[in-house]
Amino acid sequence: MATDIDILKKAQEREDDPRRPKQWKSWEFWVVGATKDDIKRLVDQGYVTAAVREPRLTKYLLTDRGRQVVWSATMERKFTAVPRSTIMESMDLVVGFDDIKETLADAISQRRRINFMLEGPPACAKSVILESVRTCIPYAYMAFGSRTSAAGLSDVLFEIKPELLLLDEVDKMRHDCYSVLLGLMEKGEILETKSGKTRGITLDTMVIAACNSSKKMSPEFLSRFAFHPYFKEYTRQEFIDVCVGMLSRSEGCPPDVAQLIGVQVYDMGLGDVRKARGVWQLMRAPTEDEVRRIIRMNLKYSPELDTRKLKRQGAKLPGF
Repeated sequence: MATDIDILKKAQEREDDPRRPKQWKSWEFWVVGATKDDIKRLVDQGYVTAAVREPRLTKYLLTDRGRQVVWSATMERKFTAVPRSTIMESMDLVVGFDDIKETLADAISQRRRINFMLEGPPACAKSVILESVRTCIPYAYMAFGSRTSAAGLSDVLFEIKPELLLLDEVDKMRHDCYSVLLGLMEKGEILETKSGKTRGITLDTMVIAACNSSKKMSPEFLSRFAFHPYFKEYTRQEFIDVCVGMLSRSEGCPPDVAQLIGVQVYDMGLGDVRKARGVWQLMRAPTEDEVRRIIRMNLKYSPELDTRKLKRQGAKLPGF
């Protein structure tokens, strides 16, 4: 199913890999996803040459002509690549996690086919990172696990052929979706049989997924992610800093008001960063009194909070 250019690209990646000693640069046909017929055709066309010939083993290397073809295809991709600085700027709303953002930006800007899983509790910047990447990468496609079926995912891959697949709520996907992703993430191959007919495609797709918990995911699926960071819950100060950064940058909230919102939402146990955003959206004016009015209303009608218990524990309720 691999195209000739796919085979030549994989061959060049192997030959140019600085981790491999010189004697390991040559390769067998199956290593680059080719068949014997593929290699025969590429040899006849002058793109590949036999480097090692033994009774039961033949290894190959690219010719200068083969490398020229790969170079031309690579230059075409570079013209449409998004600069690293643009990707980093798009994630500016995400407070902290600089090393993770830099790692993602490097891989995306270089259009490397490696996969990432972002895991952690709700509202810890995972979805914001995915959305930020989506807005600046024209060849990205974003799907939500709770709304994705195996058939729908296959259709997207066959018809849109995304080079970057963003999957939010991947832990809520139907079980049959994982079988589609396993082939895509391992070799870029998608096979589908429908109504007695089989179709296949090979893609050069990077996957960036996000989930609250990976506990129910298979080891086979998780092993396909090159980087699987876990986002821990924010400390009190981190939560406040995130609220200030998010509300002031994306919502136009004055920093002092954003800080008060962050303090009150965290100390009152009202919820996550999304709740802080909700407080700001409900306010009539950017004042301290308005913050306290909305906080009081949340406390009054919260099904999960017992204000009497908070009083007994000595918690200071705004306006009470």
